[in-house]
Amino acid sequence: MKDNTIYVKVQEGSLAILEFPEHNIKTRAYIGKKGASEIKKEGNEMTPLGTFDLGIALGTHSNEEMQNKLTIDYKQITDDMYWVDDSNSKYYNQLVDIKDTKKDWDSAEHLIDFPTEYEYLVEIKTNPNNVPGKGSAIFLHCTQNEPTLGCVGIDRITMEKLIQLIDNTTKISILK
Repeated sequence: MKDNTIYVKVQEGSLAILEFPEHNIKTRAYIGKKGASEIKKEGNEMTPLGTFDLGIALGTHSNEEMQNKLTIDYKQITDDMYWVDDSNSKYYNQLVDIKDTKKDWDSAEHLIDFPTEYEYLVEIKTNPNNVPGKGSAIFLHCTQNEPTLGCVGIDRITMEKLIQLIDNTTKISILK
């Protein structure tokens, strides 16, 4: 039986090993500055432990360029896209386009501000019901070889390969 799970095995501190055995991928990964935890709180700089679905893919490449490479939904990041991390917003832990959304938040991640890290990214659905305060904007994305604020970061070349291999049934399991 096919194992369509990406495994992130937490090592020491903010280091981990990411493995996608089905596709023979193994690489160093970086997680939250303060390590990993079963309890995720907004702003705690920790990567959530558990098994999660993956959501939308985003990146700096055009929709046209990516459409035949991916089997999951993809959107090109624009200057109008934000991921809301304000617990008081009705858009908490959601991707918004400010052209289409009435702003009700004080804090959000402006995705275009991270062109290297977010060249390729995939949402990790650690808080699928968008419960305020339970963590937002947790992604699998490219890294500059440094700890994240709660995401999982891997090298760009492996991330480019991985994003083309995942599908709507792929899960990610972050474990100690």
